[in-house]
Amino acid sequence: MESKPKITIIIPVYNRAQLLSYTLNSILEQTFIDWECILIDDQSIDDSFLVLKAYQKKDPRFKVFRRPAELKKGANSCRNYGFLQAIGSYIKWFDSDDIMLPKHLEIAYHTILKNKLDFVVTDTLNFNHENGEIVNKPYKFDRKEAIITAENFALNQIGWITDDFLGSREIVEKIKFNEKIIDGDEYNFFIKLMQLPFNGNFIDEVLTYRRIHENSVTVKNKKNETNYLSIIATLKYQTAHDLVIYNNVWLIRWFLSGYMLYSFKLAGENESVPFWQPAFKLICIYYSFSKGCAFIVALVTAKYYNKGYNIMKYARK
Repeated sequence: MESKPKITIIIPVYNRAQLLSYTLNSILEQTFIDWECILIDDQSIDDSFLVLKAYQKKDPRFKVFRRPAELKKGANSCRNYGFLQAIGSYIKWFDSDDIMLPKHLEIAYHTILKNKLDFVVTDTLNFNHENGEIVNKPYKFDRKEAIITAENFALNQIGWITDDFLGSREIVEKIKFNEKIIDGDEYNFFIKLMQLPFNGNFIDEVLTYRRIHENSVTVKNKKNETNYLSIIATLKYQTAHDLVIYNNVWLIRWFLSGYMLYSFKLAGENESVPFWQPAFKLICIYYSFSKGCAFIVALVTAKYYNKGYNIMKYARK
């Protein structure tokens, strides 16, 4: 009978054949060895799946799957599917182009146990793919003084990337990645997770290097400004929608306000506005019917007359 690993690492993979070896080798070099790594290939069209199979053959702790065709394409779908295959007591999400420093798992795992935590958050440095130069940190704040709350996270007073998190299975299994979100998936996931009772803490130590390159999802999305507006509007609406079951009224209104702003920008560029119909219903519930109507009027006015800012401003108050 297969022994149960202490940590499951879950990595979605799509067209990363040239970079995968760096990530997977960094996992093999971990000082903490009691892990399994679930690798979900998102129907890659390069040699990624062959690379994954080669690593599985090299070390059986790597477990390779292909996203079933009937499931939605995308990293979030792969993460959700990967979790179903996981048997570890602790869950580590990771990206297929980043580097896990050798003591990452050891430090994170022992910090959780020592302090009886539900999760820990490590730190990351960005590095330039072309020359290996360290660029900056994704998030800069005082990790020793920072307080972990959903509100602080939403307002970017604190923050972390997917790679930074290690959490107990008991808390992670209560949340799913929203498969309608293209970018900002971890932002949505962790805001939902922090609606639960939790005991989490920061580790003030860099344990990951995040690769910055032209083929990363975020970089690609930001190249098309209009498309990126739609992605952010979707993230805002979907997060507001997902928070309804937790009845966090302040955050729901905050995300709806952001959604309305990005929707107005899209309408002003004569672009389609994602989820405007269900968003209208939420605005009516969490603001008022009159403000829901003002939201619709502002969109129409922006689309056809390139006006309506004051109407939208009223709707968002």
